[in-house]
Amino acid sequence: MEEEEQQVKVSESNFTDDSDLCQQLMDRYGKSSAPQHRHLCASAAAIRSILQDEKLGLTPQSYFAATISSIDNASETLESNAIAALSSFLSILLPLVPSNSIPPPKAVEAISVLVKLLKRPSNAVSASTLRCLVKCLGVLAGFCDLEDWNSVKLLVETLLDFSIDKRPKVRRCAQICLERIFKSVQCSFVIKDASNSVLSLLRIHLPLTVELNALRTMKGSKDESLSKSEHLEVLHMLNVVRLIVPCLSVNVRQKVLSEMRNLLNSEFSAVTRHIFYVIEAILETSSLEVPLEEVEEIIVSLASYISLVEKNPMDTVMSAASLLKCSLEKVRGEEFSTWSRCLSLVVKSLAGLLTSESGTASQASNLLKEIINCHIHGRNFSTDENHSLDGDMDTSALKSACIVFEKLLVSVKEIPNQHTLAVVSVLFLKLDKRSHHFGMGLVLKLADLMTLASKDKSDTKHVEECIGYAVTALGPEKILELLPISLNADDLTCSNIWLINVLKKYIIGSSLGFYIENIVPLAKSLKRASRKAKKFGTGEDLQTHAYSLLGLLPAFCRYPIDTQKKFGSLAKLLIKFLKKISFMHEDISVALQELVHQNKDIIRSDQDSDHPEHSRNNVVEESPLKFRSVSSYTKKVATRNIKTLASCSEELLECLIDVFFDSPPEKSSCLKGAIGCLASITDSSVTRKIFVSSLERFELVNGVAQFENLSHIPSSFDISTTMEKDAHRCLVMELASSLVEGANEDLIDLIYKFIKHTLQAGDEVVQHEAYCGLSSLLEGHSDFCSVQFAELMDMLLGLKSPVNVTTLKSRFAVFQNILVCALKTTLEEDNTKAFLILNEIILKLKDSKDEVRKIAYDVLLRISSSLRNSSGTCSDGPHRELISMIMGYFSGSSPHIKSGAVSALSVLVYKDADMCVFLPDILPSVLALLQSKSVEVIKAVLGFVKVLVSCMQAKDLQNLLPDIASGILPWSSNSRHHFRTKIIIILEIMIRKCGSSAVRVVTPEKYREFVKSVLENRHARTHSKGASGTDTEQNITDPYWRGSLSRPKRTGKELHTSVEEKSSMKSRKRGKKMNKHAEATGSNENVLSTGSGNGMTGFSKASHSKGRSTKTWPNHNVMEHKSGGKRKMEQRKFGKNIEAVRRHKKIKREKQKSKL
Repeated sequence: MEEEEQQVKVSESNFTDDSDLCQQLMDRYGKSSAPQHRHLCASAAAIRSILQDEKLGLTPQSYFAATISSIDNASETLESNAIAALSSFLSILLPLVPSNSIPPPKAVEAISVLVKLLKRPSNAVSASTLRCLVKCLGVLAGFCDLEDWNSVKLLVETLLDFSIDKRPKVRRCAQICLERIFKSVQCSFVIKDASNSVLSLLRIHLPLTVELNALRTMKGSKDESLSKSEHLEVLHMLNVVRLIVPCLSVNVRQKVLSEMRNLLNSEFSAVTRHIFYVIEAILETSSLEVPLEEVEEIIVSLASYISLVEKNPMDTVMSAASLLKCSLEKVRGEEFSTWSRCLSLVVKSLAGLLTSESGTASQASNLLKEIINCHIHGRNFSTDENHSLDGDMDTSALKSACIVFEKLLVSVKEIPNQHTLAVVSVLFLKLDKRSHHFGMGLVLKLADLMTLASKDKSDTKHVEECIGYAVTALGPEKILELLPISLNADDLTCSNIWLINVLKKYIIGSSLGFYIENIVPLAKSLKRASRKAKKFGTGEDLQTHAYSLLGLLPAFCRYPIDTQKKFGSLAKLLIKFLKKISFMHEDISVALQELVHQNKDIIRSDQDSDHPEHSRNNVVEESPLKFRSVSSYTKKVATRNIKTLASCSEELLECLIDVFFDSPPEKSSCLKGAIGCLASITDSSVTRKIFVSSLERFELVNGVAQFENLSHIPSSFDISTTMEKDAHRCLVMELASSLVEGANEDLIDLIYKFIKHTLQAGDEVVQHEAYCGLSSLLEGHSDFCSVQFAELMDMLLGLKSPVNVTTLKSRFAVFQNILVCALKTTLEEDNTKAFLILNEIILKLKDSKDEVRKIAYDVLLRISSSLRNSSGTCSDGPHRELISMIMGYFSGSSPHIKSGAVSALSVLVYKDADMCVFLPDILPSVLALLQSKSVEVIKAVLGFVKVLVSCMQAKDLQNLLPDIASGILPWSSNSRHHFRTKIIIILEIMIRKCGSSAVRVVTPEKYREFVKSVLENRHARTHSKGASGTDTEQNITDPYWRGSLSRPKRTGKELHTSVEEKSSMKSRKRGKKMNKHAEATGSNENVLSTGSGNGMTGFSKASHSKGRSTKTWPNHNVMEHKSGGKRKMEQRKFGKNIEAVRRHKKIKREKQKSKL
């Protein structure tokens, strides 16, 4: 109907109750020609006239009473237009009526009046009118006595009738109102009667529901059973029940659940989805009142439905799967036998979905993992491992669940998908040690799959991960009982050798004793067999397998349970390995670091003894089990472990150092970590003794702390001896770097003296190691820097800056620690000397080598980051001091150091553009350098501005536009050194970020023509690419820039100017190499001249008229492809251009002669 579409749509919030509602409607719709608006205004005016005649106030209450009275008096004679207008007026009016201002009896009377209108023939009332009336009923419910069923009976029954109406908007409005009423009712008697009304509605439609449920709908076919309106009413009824079933009484909820359970079938029908929705709503809102028998029958029916996955729609199958999980929650904690049966059935049903397509399998996998995590706990089962579990009721569910997955693995012809294996992995973790009783079949089947996959080289990643979870749950001891790595005596081959890689990744919380007593002997047997197997061609393979078994050492050192008992034996074994088996060096180093670090982490942590996993986030990095808890590790256990490790550390440390000195550099580097971690738990006096013996071993000391003086080497001294001495010095210096952690003051002092002596006596290669050692010392002992600051500075500044890039990098690493330390102190002397460090870094920023500049950039960024983290903000503290120090170079006399300081700020701004917001004096100070005549400084400043406008947010950049524009635009007339181009780029970035209007406002009058030309060129480029230049177009059409966009023909004078500028390009290029040399050497000769031809005046003459850019000359090679008149015309133009160039050169030579 047209009237339904034209029904007035208003928002309740647009009207207020503090003024006359009729007048508000007149003001809004009085001039409208729409019929519905005219009817609405007329009805409102008529009601207001009644109130004025009776001398009543024009309040919402008065309007409401008059409107209801008018409807009641003329309900039989009202036309559809009048009913529509009054219902619209009433729907606007009722929300404005204050709460409690309508007595409940009056509200009931009003409801009865409106119900009469609702019951009129459907052709007399439009859908939109019905919706307004239903909405009014919902509002009037708030004025009724909700504790009296007679007061709301008519209202609830009417809304129930319209909640299944065929008109969608009417139906939805009634459902919303009904749901709101049911949620508001608190009286148990009213809830009971209202619930019975809903149950009556359900039972009225139940025969049709059964009929519709019996009509099977094939998967993917069109459902024709819903063509009848009464069948649609069934679906609407079920929707209503789903909405309000949480508010129904317990008794009615159970009856509804029973009816829904009776409707469940194993095949899909038109009402299946709605039945699932109702059951889900009941189960989610009910706690203990759902009968177990009902839930068990529902689980059986849902499992039957899921079993026909090929016939039923997949979305309903997944809904049934979710319902299974929800239903299982209801039997959890109840009768154990029921729970056990239900768990087995649910797992079996959902496991069948794991072989479906990827999306379905993924959802089923997630549901199964949630069920396993929720329902399988160690507390549910016997904790006595020796107790027979075969006949226990509480284990039958687990057995059946494991059997389900065993059968699933057997049924597939290839490697199971990752979703299936993920569920099995979670099952292993939840069963933990009980996997030995319940999961042996799973482990064996996975092993079979792994063996088959290794033959045809299939992807075994997920299978390995699944077996890895079994390794973590069971431990390597149980796994190797099931899947022994054994030698075949007939052909001398090894079985289950693939298991080594899995063990290496997933062992955690095992036993050092098992490694010593089982793994090592097995590796030795394979090693012996490899000698005999050469004739079979498997000798190398067996030897490799033996080495791989020994390489399991780091895995067995992840939170072992017998460190205190077995580490002594392990230490003796490791010493043998270090001396005899070189390939074990790296594994031994990793294993020792694991043992030390994991115990130290637990001691340092504030976590309680049951949760040490938070302190070892970096353990087993490649394994998803890195957060798995090892309950046996507590702070007390870790402390004892450290004492045990320390008791054996001296002998291990001496052996490691001997091997470190005797090994080539590529193999010795892996030992430094182990040396460092052992030194950190060893008594410092022992470590000092070992270090001194190392110095004496290579004759680097003449006595205690008396280092050999190598500053004066006799001329007859053998150069090979010197190189060998330096190599020894490098080795000992690497050792010193490893010993820093845990060293006491005496050892630190000895290491520092050795470093100082090495820096002063060695070449740059040796100095590199010394710088690395000093950096480690400063990082590990921050207080040393503050105590020895003056001596450190004197020593470092007395050394020549290295040429070698690697040595320079290590020197700057020392500078970083010292500069950060200096800026964090308040001593004036420290800050003064810090300038000398910063001076060297800034000079390297201007170095000609890219590698050197990168090193300087990196160290500057690291210094800034460290200071910013300690300061909290950029506006105060050490970071502000660093910026002030850099800006202090602006007052220097050398353009080279000035440009270096600007480059330093550019680096910092690139990483943190907000720095200029917190420190607003940076930009003005940098722009002030544009007053300089140094080309090098100007380039650096323009580069800084470009970085700033590129990195800064538009809202922050907006505030800096005036300073930037007034600072850079004076150089826009200078085309040398690409200044003009750089400024154009900066302007375009500013325009793109802030808009052309913002740039125009801050442009000085003198440079508006130049900015206008930039906008025009940007506009032209945008249109040439086919893009819409909205921003540029809008601003160019601004009256400020009013003028033609077309380029006027250039005059002869302008053409001559363009030629003059082109002819000077070669001379600029010739001067470019000289400029680069001057910049690299730091000379102050490369400044802009003020004379004619070369300086600012010369560039002013060469500038384009009115800021117009010149056209490039055509390439004469292009003319070879032209023909006819066009080519002749271009040739004539080209000839004229050549003549102009010749005239310009002649004039230039005459000017130079006149100067001479």
